[in-house]
Amino acid sequence: MIPSAGKLAVLMSKYDVKQKMKNKWKQDRYKALDYYKGDTISYTSNYFSDSTLNKVVTGNINITRRIIDRISLVYMTPPKRTYTRDDVTDFFMHKNLKLQRLERMCNLLDAVLLKPCWRMGDNGGHIEYDIITDYEPIFEDDPLNPVAIIYPIAKKDTVLDDTPELYAYWDSSSHFTFDNNGKMYTSDDNPDMINPYGVLPFVECFRDGKPEFSYLDTNASNDLISTNLGINVAETNKNANVMFQSFGYLFVNGSGIDPDVIKVGQDKINFLGVDGSISIVSPPNAIPALDESIQSSYKMLSQNYHLPISFVEGTTAASGVALKMRNMELTDERKSDVTRWRNVEMELFDLERLIIAVEMGQDAGDLEDVDYAESTEVLNNQEQRDKWDWELSKGIIDLADIMMQKNPDLTREEAEELLAEKKTTFGEEPEEVATPESSLLQALAKPVE
Repeated sequence: MIPSAGKLAVLMSKYDVKQKMKNKWKQDRYKALDYYKGDTISYTSNYFSDSTLNKVVTGNINITRRIIDRISLVYMTPPKRTYTRDDVTDFFMHKNLKLQRLERMCNLLDAVLLKPCWRMGDNGGHIEYDIITDYEPIFEDDPLNPVAIIYPIAKKDTVLDDTPELYAYWDSSSHFTFDNNGKMYTSDDNPDMINPYGVLPFVECFRDGKPEFSYLDTNASNDLISTNLGINVAETNKNANVMFQSFGYLFVNGSGIDPDVIKVGQDKINFLGVDGSISIVSPPNAIPALDESIQSSYKMLSQNYHLPISFVEGTTAASGVALKMRNMELTDERKSDVTRWRNVEMELFDLERLIIAVEMGQDAGDLEDVDYAESTEVLNNQEQRDKWDWELSKGIIDLADIMMQKNPDLTREEAEELLAEKKTTFGEEPEEVATPESSLLQALAKPVE
């Protein structure tokens, strides 16, 4: 049911009695997105005077993005999906790429919407995927299940732009756009402002599963953001220490000394009289203490996000076994993440199937399984070569598999063609390319084109 003009005005102004909480929830999300993008100078500047900021470079260390990307492991390698209809994938546009970014946004913001959208292109209709981070959930009786979603689709480019900001409104029966003046807009393909799908066309994605009491209990990485702020403030203080306190201050004492005649320089001589003296005052060096504080903050974040200390310290290479042990906690976390994301994939396909049925009148079949790749072992070069040699000897893989591991963009056909070219170039028979008896080290010694 389409809201009345009065109800829409309420939605635009206050939405509900919990608007203050909702505004705080949204502001935290805006801030987290700024930190992920590295747009943090305005937050750090609040801790310094304008005179200092005019002379000192503001610290802007993007530890937020580094950590979020590091812990987002589920879609580092695209999963293998098994459909009952293979041709259904022709409808999906850039799905794996969008899901990889979705995972990162979900780890950052805790709650994100994914909206599969039917769009027309040069080759006909297809589904694209919108990641919605800025949205307004509308609740009635249940604070965990929104009955409607509002999100911006067009904002002003500048303060001088008089174009109204546009918003999309969806509930289970209605869909339309409206501006910040409360004016509703129709489109030629939907003059009655009807939701053709009969459900909210969104997949809710939560970092740790749906909260127990309120949708607004989700946390936009507040611990990470506040620590990143502290690191940036400390880095700015370091820059100020270098700028203002790295050099000593000339100090002159005595009666009757005219400061205007004091000469400065290694080849200058000053006559200060009987009671005069000249010296240099060196301020304390605060940089070691600031470095220690920054390092401590890094280590705390690493522990909070199940990362090894080496993530911060940048230590020299260790054995693969040692690295695997260090990453064990993060690997265990990924296993639980896989379960949640498999459920997201199933919910997403339910929507995809519904959209294809409505837009194309076709049955998309079923999604039978989503097979996520195992966590990649961290091995040094020698251990990786030993592993490949053993797998070759057992017939588990062939040289084409190794080529594809080294260059994931290669298809099997392309990998086999490259190997055949190499064998021909070096005077060997092409048909021997994939035999386990071939020297792996020789093959690896030749660069991949």
